[in-house]
Amino acid sequence: MASVNWRYSNWLPIVAVALYVTVPVLCSIYYAVFPGGRFSLSAYSVITDDASLAAAATRTLLIAALTIVTLVATLVPAVLAVHLWAPRLRPVLEILCTLPLVVPPIALAAGVVALLRWGAQQGRGSLASEVSQFIQHPDLPLILVGTYVVLCLPFTFRSIDAGLRTIPLKAMVEGSSSLGSSVWGTVWRVVIPNIRGPVLFSVFFATAVCLGEFAIAATLNRETIPVWLFTVSNSNFRASIAIAVLLNLSTWILLLVATLSAGRFSALGKAKRKAAALDEATTLEKEAH
Repeated sequence: MASVNWRYSNWLPIVAVALYVTVPVLCSIYYAVFPGGRFSLSAYSVITDDASLAAAATRTLLIAALTIVTLVATLVPAVLAVHLWAPRLRPVLEILCTLPLVVPPIALAAGVVALLRWGAQQGRGSLASEVSQFIQHPDLPLILVGTYVVLCLPFTFRSIDAGLRTIPLKAMVEGSSSLGSSVWGTVWRVVIPNIRGPVLFSVFFATAVCLGEFAIAATLNRETIPVWLFTVSNSNFRASIAIAVLLNLSTWILLLVATLSAGRFSALGKAKRKAAALDEATTLEKEAH
């Protein structure tokens, strides 16, 4: 009897976390679609009535796309190069990529504001001033792209690094090179397909960060979806809750798809490597006979 009670008590933390996450979401859904106790989707009319929401959504999605491209295009080659040619530099790269974890987002935003202010103080027409204005363009604030890349670095590095550790990277590159393929050709055709799971997880995680980050965008006075929600809550609180519910559910769905995709591709990669090992063993046995 005691063992049964102990087994059920192990589920208590999971149930507590599930309630902590789902109860506020369910209450928000009820508030958004049951005004006065009757079902209504009138709160979602803001999607078509407010043009600023479409502009904020477009801006946020563009920022997310550029953040993803920058992360994947810079971090994947960097981690690959460290694994292949400079394994002693891996701790250095790991420290650099995980530093954002110890810097609060608001402190990062304060540093960015100070840097932009310094650029503006250099005088009109100066290179620093021109760059400062360019990266703060209202339609596409590239400064947010750079900031979100920094925020996503720790998790993207961990995901890609773990993915590369599960495959025989050096054996793949050396074997492909012996067959006449270039290193980067091998990376594109062999290595990348084997780490699709970690890369997809990084893509979905970066998208979730861009959809949900508020502090830095608000500090820099750039209207992304979270900032729009805060602004519209002053005049139409129910509509802001309705859109926040959609945003919250979208973020959870993205993270769920990322987790499932990473697990699926990891299992698929292991199966392929096991099949390749069996084929190689069979070939060696035939050659021995």
